[in-house]
Amino acid sequence: MENSKLYLVRSPNKLIAENLAGYGWPQVNFSEAEDIAGLMALFADKGINPGRQRSQIKRLFSIQEGDIVVVPLNRAVAFGVATGKRSYAKGVGYGENRIGVEYFRHEDGSVVRIPRSELPEALSTRLKIRMSVVSLGEFKDDIIRIVNQIQDTGGARFDSHIQQLEAEALASLREQLLNNIRVGKTNLASGGIGLEKLVAELLRTEGYVAKVQAKTACEGNADVDVEAFRNDRFTSSKLLIQVKHHSGNTGHHALHQLQPLDNEDDAQRWIITTGDVQQELVEEAEGQGIGVMDGEQFVDWILERGDSLSQATLNRLGLSTGLSLLL
Repeated sequence: MENSKLYLVRSPNKLIAENLAGYGWPQVNFSEAEDIAGLMALFADKGINPGRQRSQIKRLFSIQEGDIVVVPLNRAVAFGVATGKRSYAKGVGYGENRIGVEYFRHEDGSVVRIPRSELPEALSTRLKIRMSVVSLGEFKDDIIRIVNQIQDTGGARFDSHIQQLEAEALASLREQLLNNIRVGKTNLASGGIGLEKLVAELLRTEGYVAKVQAKTACEGNADVDVEAFRNDRFTSSKLLIQVKHHSGNTGHHALHQLQPLDNEDDAQRWIITTGDVQQELVEEAEGQGIGVMDGEQFVDWILERGDSLSQATLNRLGLSTGLSLLL
């Protein structure tokens, strides 16, 4: 473990049951490449420029047998050791390109969930980053200590029964909150503006300056609901976001609204929807450098940042400060 590298992989949680961690890019099968140069050639052959995600793609491909993988869960994390085996499969959005991971489990087979409150503050903060594949090398001592603790106790220090109850309660909360938002059973302002204001507030909790745009802000078929900026001493980023309040599938209209903005100041374009998203749309969007956040991911974002939302917003969502449903 001394020579292991450490990675955060923001993988779809459902892949944990299969001892996998996954990343997106359904247009390209990473397992067909023998090295990073070959992987980049696969992108070039398909006419895809991965842009700012190039480094994340390389990180996932670089995960080797014995490396430590950390997967964020709701208010917890799972740890595992990579097998190094790459695979590809569709059916789980944002998880098509996969790496084998032997997750640490309790005797009953359930995954050891480490509460984020048990993590060092700096590591817990780093796990909030919105990138999908991140090096955690600077936290090696902390992570190795936690892994050794899990191996020594079989995860017993982290009460499996309590963790399971908390996980079940949180899953129920996620499901009910998403349904409430979809069917309008909240006190968010109607007409889409309430959801747009919520997205803007969530972005502010991430350090962005965010503003809901006027409907006349763009020309032609282009449309942006929320614009956000974040600058510090070393980096600068701009987001252009189309927000959709849907209860069913989100179609291509949102994509068409962002397509004309492909040369807009090197901005990152996103579709954020409360609905479901078909694989075809995800593939087309990613091929054009447009990110997609579906309803389940949006609710996860709300719950992750809930402690930073205003009391007024929590009330509109029907949430208490402890993130339990009031409705």
